[in-house]
Amino acid sequence: MIAIESSKSSPLIFRPAFKLGALAICALMLISVLLWIPGLLSSFLLAIIFVFILSPAVDYIERHGIARSQAILVVLLCLLTVAILLGMLLSNLVLGEYEDFASRIDFYSSMINDEITRRIGEMESRFGLDRYDFGQRLLAMAQNKIREALLFTGATFGTVLTWMVIVPLALFFFLLDGYRIKRALIGFLPNRYFEMSLNIHQKINQIVGSFIRAKLTESLVVGLCSLTGFFIVGLIFQPLNYFMFLAIVVGLFNIIPYLGPAIGAIPVLLVATVQYVLLPQFPEFAGAVAPSWAPVLAIVCVLGFSQLVDNVYLIPVLLGRSVNVHPLIVLLAVILGAKMLGIIGMIISIPLASIIQTLIFEVSDGIRHLRH
Repeated sequence: MIAIESSKSSPLIFRPAFKLGALAICALMLISVLLWIPGLLSSFLLAIIFVFILSPAVDYIERHGIARSQAILVVLLCLLTVAILLGMLLSNLVLGEYEDFASRIDFYSSMINDEITRRIGEMESRFGLDRYDFGQRLLAMAQNKIREALLFTGATFGTVLTWMVIVPLALFFFLLDGYRIKRALIGFLPNRYFEMSLNIHQKINQIVGSFIRAKLTESLVVGLCSLTGFFIVGLIFQPLNYFMFLAIVVGLFNIIPYLGPAIGAIPVLLVATVQYVLLPQFPEFAGAVAPSWAPVLAIVCVLGFSQLVDNVYLIPVLLGRSVNVHPLIVLLAVILGAKMLGIIGMIISIPLASIIQTLIFEVSDGIRHLRH
């Protein structure tokens, strides 16, 4: 009776229901603002992803007696130095290949388009489907989407500019004041949920942090396997055009589960088919190399071997069961992420799905234990 009277007499702002309601309203307002400004949501999500990647290094330096702000600056300067050195090392090769590939993408697409149109016309005439124009409609529907995937046009100039400004600032303050933000959020929760919130925080840090670092390692190994395979194919046959840029594309898209390897293979097969099969059919290219599907099949074997290494060795060793998300949820998360934020959304969809799944499971388990 006394406890009931004391809870009723306590100020409204100290009651658990008010705290939870205020936290929910603040979260909804924050999400609304992030969705309202283009590029802002993806910027904050990218900053959070980098927090999971860089936090162990910052914590390690801080444990050796250096202030946290200085440790953050050291890590960020090291990251910037590595990025500049890699940019200087690869700019002449990779960026040159990308610019050349981007300038010739319409040519490659038209070559494939003409060949597919010819094949579709033959099939439609053979089966009497030419009056429905089925093949042309399907080809036109897929062409723009494929071109966007090849050139990464899902990110506009304004979005990229927002990333360059917001991500470093948000990353610095998240690394510096992350503990204060976590304590403030936990302070909004009633005392009986304190242990449950700590468990959720620890599991999210463990699962998402290990997943992101493992995915980056996996992407690097797959990209190196592809690069080595493309180089060997070039030694046996004619060197594959843009092979360094294409290997980077394969590695980057491998971060995206299920759909990523297929999307990353599209530009590789496009370039290989045009270079080895279609171009040599023209008289001006006939003297260079004879048309052959053998190099294309070799490229397919390289892509298949990279995925074999990934699925048989890298995923079990690096990831294990750290992110135990159902494949159907993974697929839906990837599609939803692509719809909302393009390629960046596809990449960060699985960490977000694992965070949401961890929240749901831990909250339900915590409430069940509290009832008992």
